[in-house]
Amino acid sequence: MVQIETSVENQQLPNYFVMDKMRSDWTNHHGFKTLIPKLLQLNLVGYPFVIGEMVGGGNSKTWSELYVRWLQASVFMPVVKYSFTPWDFDNETLEICRSLTDLHTQYAPRILELMQKAVEDGTPVNLPVWWLDPTDSTAQTIDSEYLLGEDVLVAPVLHRNTVRRDIYLPKGTWRDEADPEHPTIQGPTWLRKYPAPLNTLPYFTRISST
Repeated sequence: MVQIETSVENQQLPNYFVMDKMRSDWTNHHGFKTLIPKLLQLNLVGYPFVIGEMVGGGNSKTWSELYVRWLQASVFMPVVKYSFTPWDFDNETLEICRSLTDLHTQYAPRILELMQKAVEDGTPVNLPVWWLDPTDSTAQTIDSEYLLGEDVLVAPVLHRNTVRRDIYLPKGTWRDEADPEHPTIQGPTWLRKYPAPLNTLPYFTRISST
């Protein structure tokens, strides 16, 4: 069950919707693994401006790995909300968080465009992977990735002590933004054991729909 924690009057524009509290752990029991499914659920039922749970969760100060992975998962959402500040951790965590915050700033104009589109026609800001091909039965099962608009796919690491993950790319031609030297990738396809050390957020730009 999802509850509204904060909402403000905004004339005829949609309100921001704040996720319910989540545990500061890696589990799928109100923990980190539920962040993306909650994001997609809220977008699809009509709340396009979602504020994800605070980076690291809302219960207590977490360890740096979870904090970084949580921030990576949140970067392409409309709002990034911190629980504890990055400088509460070590220098490595601080530098990674600075880079990720810069990435969010880089995509802020695109996020604002999509928010305006949501006002005009109701299209969610963050979409499930199957949105690009509703007939793709594999894409229908993906709940650990999400889209920003129809041209950016985000595939954060959601498991503890993990530096690789399998990534599904739906139909289209994709550019690997975490590794720009990588050749373009034709979907639909799986990228098995994609390397994602702590300082790497896997994300891809769709440069062609075919």
